[in-house]
Amino acid sequence: MANAYNIPSVTASSAIEQLTELYSTAYQSSMLAEIPSVALWGPMGVGKSTMVKKVAAQMSEKLGMKIGVTDIRLLNFSPIDLRGIPTADAEKEFTVWLKPKIFDLPEDGVSILFLDEISAAPQSLQAAAYQITLDKRIGEFELPENCIVICAGNRTTDRSVAFRMPKALANRLLHFEIVSDYDSWYEWALQHDIDERVIGYLDFDNSRLNTEPDIEELAFPTPRSWEFVSRLLKTTGKSPKEAHGLISGCVGVSNALEFENWCQVYRKLPKVADILAGKCTVRVKESDVIYALISSLLTSIASHKDTISIRELENVCAYASQFPADFSAMFFRGLLVIEGMNMQLTKVSSFAAWMKKNRRFL
Repeated sequence: MANAYNIPSVTASSAIEQLTELYSTAYQSSMLAEIPSVALWGPMGVGKSTMVKKVAAQMSEKLGMKIGVTDIRLLNFSPIDLRGIPTADAEKEFTVWLKPKIFDLPEDGVSILFLDEISAAPQSLQAAAYQITLDKRIGEFELPENCIVICAGNRTTDRSVAFRMPKALANRLLHFEIVSDYDSWYEWALQHDIDERVIGYLDFDNSRLNTEPDIEELAFPTPRSWEFVSRLLKTTGKSPKEAHGLISGCVGVSNALEFENWCQVYRKLPKVADILAGKCTVRVKESDVIYALISSLLTSIASHKDTISIRELENVCAYASQFPADFSAMFFRGLLVIEGMNMQLTKVSSFAAWMKKNRRFL
């Protein structure tokens, strides 16, 4: 899908998959140096920095080597900083440049040089990035042959500090626009210990994951700010009502109130431990309560995926099978994205029975 920038619009998960495959194949073919530098564009908090780390992690797993990420915020540098400090050579006849420590990258293996917030840097600094992106050089110093260069920035329409990129620099890059995608975030959240109330609320109304802020707004919902909410709830141990001021400072007052009100449904939830033990006889019927319960179940299973027993999976799958079909499908889709769960579910008869009748819902 294209846009006003005439570049492809992709989800974070799609971009991660494409870049991991591209770089891994190029490295295995000894052609990594031939791949152009990449630019990731998208709104604030959409997860561009996390994407780069995910690409490194997936490449590390695929290639069987450690791949590090050197994160450079261009806004913190001047053009001279990028080139290094001038000094005299050994004979004191010529000026040479001392390479900045941040560019001391490993010569062996693969590394990623991540130039973040490139659009927030003034054009004089963006121009200094020409050499890095095209020639993979910094002044007199060459980057290692297998160094991957990735840039990231906000679009000029994102109501953030963003200078237009010079066409000469833009033409040196392979561009992706990263769009907010709830399914990708949901899968990520289950694997990264995000508070189950945050997951449940956004699963109930995923339009709240990322909203366009008014020009004067300082606090507004993004994937990053909801992660902050999760951290605050886990760190303080407070209820959403008690932490109202803190949550408001992350996602805004009105969104904090809606989240707080929605969290009241958690009082109606049966205990997850009883469901896993097969002792729960309470059947929930209200849609918002089912959303909350699904989130609570999946979060608990994800956090104990290495120790949960087949019997417990039998019990929870049997319980979820009694939800309305679209809700039970939501539960099983979430269950299938948990690492290692595909293999476990092959031994669960209640899951097999549900699949036999309802496979079309997945």
